Amino acid sequence: MIHFQLVSTDGPKFDDDVYEVLVPTQAGTIAVFEDHMPLVGAAAPGLLSVRKKANDRDDDMEQFAITGGIVQIDGKQVRFISDEVTTSDDVSEREAEEAHARAEELMKNATTLVAIDEAKRVLHHRTAQLHLARLKKRHHQ
Repeated sequence: MIHFQLVSTDGPKFDDDVYEVLVPTQAGTIAVFEDHMPLVGAAAPGLLSVRKKANDRDDDMEQFAITGGIVQIDGKQVRFISDEVTTSDDVSEREAEEAHARAEELMKNATTLVAIDEAKRVLHHRTAQLHLARLKKRHHQ
């Protein structure tokens, strides 16, 4: 087991021992298990997934939509800090669809490099939130 802490600007979102943490990065998703080599790196916006026990199915994983962030791994503990973390309890599919549509509009209307960069960041996070909401809906059916 490895200890995982997930913290946002709103405070702690998760703090417990887990079997595996899947972290989205610019190069793809990395899986973190106990005794992972030490690492400090940047995460990409997307879904961060947590498998609490080795025999948990993928459908049983706890999911979080993140805006990116910093991950610190020391082999026994994973710390993840993100500006914004959305849990499955925080989002509904309808709200996520509306927020995603607004983000697409923001992206379409962006005219400067700074505005385009910010619009991309928002769109990536809203896409992750929509994916999270759809996973939640699928699990409850």
